Amino acid sequence: MSLFRRSSFVFCLLFPLLLFAQDLRYIEYDKDLLPPSFHKDRREKVMKEIGQDAVAILYSAPVRTRNGDVEYQYRQDDNLYYLTGFPEPNAILLLAPKGITVRDMADTSKSITVREILFTQPRDLFRETWDGRRYGPEGAVRLRGLEHAMTNDEFSSQFRRLLFGSGIKSIYVPPFASDFSGEIAELMKPVQSLIDQSRSRHLTIEIRDPSPIIYKMRAVKTKEEIEILAKATQISALAHAQAMMSTEPGMYEYELSALYEYVFRKMGAEYGGYPNIVGAGENSIILHYNTNRKQMKDGEVVLADCAAEYHGYSSDVTRTWPVNGKFTPAQRAIYQIVLDAQNAAIAMMKPGVAWSDISNKSAEVIEDGLFKLGLIREKNRREFRKFFLHGLGHPVGLNVHDVGQPILEPGMIYTVEPGIYIGEVEGVDPKYHNIGVRIEDVILVTEGEPKLLSGDAPREINAIESLMRKKGIGNQPVRE
Repeated sequence: MSLFRRSSFVFCLLFPLLLFAQDLRYIEYDKDLLPPSFHKDRREKVMKEIGQDAVAILYSAPVRTRNGDVEYQYRQDDNLYYLTGFPEPNAILLLAPKGITVRDMADTSKSITVREILFTQPRDLFRETWDGRRYGPEGAVRLRGLEHAMTNDEFSSQFRRLLFGSGIKSIYVPPFASDFSGEIAELMKPVQSLIDQSRSRHLTIEIRDPSPIIYKMRAVKTKEEIEILAKATQISALAHAQAMMSTEPGMYEYELSALYEYVFRKMGAEYGGYPNIVGAGENSIILHYNTNRKQMKDGEVVLADCAAEYHGYSSDVTRTWPVNGKFTPAQRAIYQIVLDAQNAAIAMMKPGVAWSDISNKSAEVIEDGLFKLGLIREKNRREFRKFFLHGLGHPVGLNVHDVGQPILEPGMIYTVEPGIYIGEVEGVDPKYHNIGVRIEDVILVTEGEPKLLSGDAPREINAIESLMRKKGIGNQPVRE
């Protein structure tokens, strides 16, 4: 036998022993995750809302393939994460206010009654050596504070026991998306089958969507959530400041995009909240531009809409600045209108105020400004909406466009993002052509004055020009 074959043979024999010799317990390296008590409180509120004769079932997002055997970086379903803090795929949360009898994890000869079960991937030391550690049921209980956990292959039998033995009248389960597939789809087949039956025959069990119950809770952030979102926003704002300092004519949009990605990761963010938007010149007027390949030229503005996601919560911050560090008079005029509209909106963000009233006030400021510049000839919605194409803003949270309510309350966090986008429009002075300006900030509604969370990135014209006289980290050469 050759040396190579002997080595391979010995490795195969010893591999199981080597695995068991390793300590592959799941480790949570981050010390500022939302505490298990936060998620526990959310689960209790859901169970109180659905009542004793119902159960709620929430499931993880599917693993999605990018191409070939490469998968996209995994991101948990918002609602499941909100209720558990559990980041792994192929997981199912069962909430049963009336209780369900199961085997005790510590002593399988005993039975206990529990109200919540998280079904997780089983521990698999071979797979964990390749793909990383898994929580397993024990880790879910120990680290995420679940009352009880089981491997996900037991979900089907537990679900059937619930249907036929506990007098359940309602099952709350989110609708399945059109791209719902993979292992989690297989695990949820018993539920899917029940839903299909409910459509084709008269069943005594009613199927309901738990999302409205959870969305109502998510609209107002707790102290713990505010701290996480403030961190995500601070990271985002500091990245914008570095981008401003690093910009110079001749750079490419992708160089600034790379800078954002670096700062996000450098400061601990797991993801960007969405694909980076970095558009200069004619690309600054494209609302969701993300090609990011153009070379930026002297005399242009660059609009960057980029933000970090930290521990599941996404910020959303946009800044616009001159590529050469100095606004032209036309750029300055358009920028000031947008800033005035934003400041007017932020000043109104107090408890009891309708978001629609805030939006209307911001729109009035933009309409007045465009009229004074002669860019619109009459004040009507159709005219100024040629240049202000979107809404004023949106809530942020577990989703960059998060759930909200029409009347503001303390603890709500909204973006305010007015914008003006002027293409090569006939009848418009060419000095305004290809000027796109959007300023977006993250605002916390409090009992008193609104709190700006993204202030580490300057908004005022003079402050931007002053900052751009400094050098950032983004235009240093990779090699000499």
